[in-house]
Amino acid sequence: MLSSLVSSSRIPASDWLLAETVRLHEEHSGRHRDDQTANTLGRDAGGGFARRLARRAAALPAAAAVRSDLQRLRRLLIRLAVMVLVIGALAGALAAIASTTEREIDVLLAAASLLLLPSFMLLMWATLMLVTRPARASASLSGGLVGLGLRRLGPRLLEGPLAGETVSAMAGLLATGPGRWLLATIAHAFWVVYSLAALLVLTILFSAAQYDLSWGTTLLSEQAMVDLISGLAWFPAVLGLVEPPTADWILAGRRGVAADAVRAEWARFLLALVAVYGLLPRLLLALLSGVLGRMGLRRMDLDTAQPGYLRLAGTLLDEEDALIHGDAPPLAPAVERRRQANADGPPLLVGVELERREWPVALPGLAWQALGRADSRSQRRQLLAAVEGFVVPPSALIAQCSALRTPDEGTGRFLAALADRADTVLVVWLDEIDRLASREVPARERIADWLQLTGRVGGRLVVLDADRPDSSALAELLDLVGVEP
Repeated sequence: MLSSLVSSSRIPASDWLLAETVRLHEEHSGRHRDDQTANTLGRDAGGGFARRLARRAAALPAAAAVRSDLQRLRRLLIRLAVMVLVIGALAGALAAIASTTEREIDVLLAAASLLLLPSFMLLMWATLMLVTRPARASASLSGGLVGLGLRRLGPRLLEGPLAGETVSAMAGLLATGPGRWLLATIAHAFWVVYSLAALLVLTILFSAAQYDLSWGTTLLSEQAMVDLISGLAWFPAVLGLVEPPTADWILAGRRGVAADAVRAEWARFLLALVAVYGLLPRLLLALLSGVLGRMGLRRMDLDTAQPGYLRLAGTLLDEEDALIHGDAPPLAPAVERRRQANADGPPLLVGVELERREWPVALPGLAWQALGRADSRSQRRQLLAAVEGFVVPPSALIAQCSALRTPDEGTGRFLAALADRADTVLVVWLDEIDRLASREVPARERIADWLQLTGRVGGRLVVLDADRPDSSALAELLDLVGVEP
């Protein structure tokens, strides 16, 4: 049943943002004492794990401030998008003016100056969308401007206590699949208004002044130019924007065009090139990206394998659903665990949601067998399977936990399941205790929370910072695992 609950992780973008903001805050600062009302509402919400996480986040005291900040961020995003469109319109107008500075215009050069950059950016966008995963936002001019503006201006305009995490959550949304389509919509809209502005300026200039449009070549033959212009005119002709050009009409353009009717035809030809190869593909892609982005934002995929969410599984999921924490019954005062008489194997070490990167660490006088870290759902499953495979029973199971994390029922179930399968004593080693001061978390309260949890799972707690091990705490740890100092 857990597989269906965890896999059913799609929620609206507003709930996704709120849940992610809370997760980022709790992973950085640690959870304070659980709001039991929020936990109860999340558990009673039913449905998938993601839905329960979103309901819990919405019931926390900081939820109202986060929602207000999210509304401000949405307004900021809209303003940034409008600014991008204004820049696109100005760029298109300036490009059109730059291509018509002389009264004699080379049609192909003018078309190249207006279309080469948009075409190159379109090719780059398509390549990045094909070869990159949704871990990074779309690399485009407009996407870069929006992302930069969001990170620079967002924290300054927000007022809630979780302003930094709110901006990070919004940035994370823009890096997901739906977020990439949202940025793609803005990117294509930029080039749509660019092309529209260029067409408008060209139409005004061609209507208000007389321009002589022609083409020329130094290296290519006339036949090559006829084939090139005919190829460029094929699609606009299919759409009915221009008449299919003849070779005589094309060749007449090399010597300059004197007749008013022919001059107008070349002007329409240039406008058709900009409309068909600049405006049309971007307009279609903007509409497609907008539809895909809107559909995706309605059903965002919440990554429930994040450690911040996994710690809540035991609290929000029913016991029979909490496979990632083993099949242990609800936590209750446990009997004292004892090591087996023939437990001659070295103690086993597991790391549970540690922030330190280098692992395992070394402690003087203690040799262990490091099984691995339990930072994800798959790692926890692997550890639960690994502790049962020892021919010589281990002398102890050491769970190295971080004091930066608030202990919860899910972690307790996992530790109890590990100790049950290892069939030995459980020692909870509370590490990283010295880092609590930088986060303004009272060490005494955090140790009391871990002591209470350790007692419920039948373990013994040792508070020992691996960076600066205290001799008395180290001696206690050696004694608990059966090693003589």
